[in-house]
Amino acid sequence: MRSERIQKKNLLVGMCYAEKKNRDYHFEEKKKKNLPPIGRRSNYKKFRFSNLQKIYGSTQTHLRDIYGRSGERKYGCRKRDILNLKIRLTLPKQFSWGDPFNDENFEENVDDQKDCGSCYSISSVYSLERRFEILFWKKYKKKVNMPRLSHQSILSCSPYNQGCDGGYPFLVGKHMYEYGIIPEQYMHYENNDYNNCIMDMGNYNHLNKQNRNIKEIYYVSDYNYINGCYECTNEYEMMNEIILNGPIVAAINATSELLNFYNIEDKNVVYDILPKDTHQVCDVPNKGFNGWQQTNHAINIVGWGEQIINQDKIKNDDANNNNNDNNHKLVKYWIIRNTWGKNWGYKGYLKFQRGINLAGIESQAVYIDPDFSRGYPKNILQSDSLE
Repeated sequence: MRSERIQKKNLLVGMCYAEKKNRDYHFEEKKKKNLPPIGRRSNYKKFRFSNLQKIYGSTQTHLRDIYGRSGERKYGCRKRDILNLKIRLTLPKQFSWGDPFNDENFEENVDDQKDCGSCYSISSVYSLERRFEILFWKKYKKKVNMPRLSHQSILSCSPYNQGCDGGYPFLVGKHMYEYGIIPEQYMHYENNDYNNCIMDMGNYNHLNKQNRNIKEIYYVSDYNYINGCYECTNEYEMMNEIILNGPIVAAINATSELLNFYNIEDKNVVYDILPKDTHQVCDVPNKGFNGWQQTNHAINIVGWGEQIINQDKIKNDDANNNNNDNNHKLVKYWIIRNTWGKNWGYKGYLKFQRGINLAGIESQAVYIDPDFSRGYPKNILQSDSLE
């Protein structure tokens, strides 16, 4: 069965950039897998994707026409600025929900997907965990210590994704909306998708009878592409979503250069690998592909910032070829959290240039909101057992 899946991998729309390492942290490129999409707030027009064939058949690259948007836009390129100027002016220059760049004492267990294409699951589940904590405080002024939720339950149970062969954050949201997710203590990460599902999957009948009494289930109340449809977002809409509700999930084109960013000690490093053709305003490697096919990896964005940088320190293939006396410039960046362990980047995080749609990061982004009206969070609120 496994070999059949590997043979069919080119037919799967959802993939994930996985890596394999040895004990000395030397890395080799394992696989490239196509991946995710993205979503938005309740005040935006929404299109519930209840039928995947409708998504795939609706358009080659995006769903813009459903909403009557005019103008042409290509994946990976800078998009029109449609966000209200007033909102732009209210966004701070620096913001984060927690990262090692802004907090010297920041400590976090950053997951390592290893050689399983589970980035879509890890990043989606992390976003939900953090949003439960954030919105518990914002809504109820109470602090709650969320348990780690099970990435493995997505790999082993989800009928909408392909386990270690990849998937979509949007469809992880759909899975957690319909079936919920259990804490990691019930299903630990095993770096495979062979483990039996112990959740109640209804008609899918994957339930292990001895686990029917699991009561600690967490649900999603809402999930979508930021700004309401696939590839309808931009930099400022993503910033607005993050500051209002918590970390988001974004899809990128992960390259071998990104894979090499291990054990970085300099906090000021900003990832900025641009196309060889400096006249391009975007970095689309495969012009014949649509947006889903362009991206191969999912990460979290937890915040943003900007800083003055010496261009010699920017990881840019063309930086050393510029003979410019003014060697400093202001660089805007996202703060991303990856799924390649704590030894990647700076403690698992990296500053990733913002505002130029580098690697397609500003083309696809998903939000996943927690549900307090059902499952275990409802019981917590009713029992008033919050700290």
